Amino acid sequence: MAVPESTLAGERVFLRPFRFEDAADIAESCQDPEIPRFTMMPEAMSEAQAREWIERRLAQREQGLFAFAITLPPSDRCIGQIGIFLEPQFRRGEAFYWLNRRYRGQGITSEALNLITDWAFSEHGMARVHLVTHVDNPGSQRVAERCGFQREGVLRAWQKMKDDQPHVVMWSRLPGD
Repeated sequence: MAVPESTLAGERVFLRPFRFEDAADIAESCQDPEIPRFTMMPEAMSEAQAREWIERRLAQREQGLFAFAITLPPSDRCIGQIGIFLEPQFRRGEAFYWLNRRYRGQGITSEALNLITDWAFSEHGMARVHLVTHVDNPGSQRVAERCGFQREGVLRAWQKMKDDQPHVVMWSRLPGD
């Protein structure tokens, strides 16, 4: 599976592999209760837990899971995550993201999502990229809409997420969308 040279660059956003030095930024971002509420990130993540999380993320590339730190040059500081799990045998990928609350509402996540979606189509020949958003997360749903993802519907009790099995909204984008 082709891995980007190590980075993806947009107009404002720069995506790079996570580094162990990102642990403090990741732990700080996850103190925002919205990130653990709507993602798989743990509540009150410590720096030690963040380092373990980074190690797992880097190892998962071999299984088709590509996660990148979102940065805003000239700063190299990690302000969020964008990623995609590629399933080449089905020609599809599932995108996911979170962003530090101080940077929300500025189009950063939308630019990062477009970068990774375009990469999945152009470099991996995916026929579909999809994502799910918690039904109570309108901000994430707006990101999907801005990036041309089509709302497919609500998936009830879609998958176990910590101690819950919430309803989610399924979104998809095809190369021609």
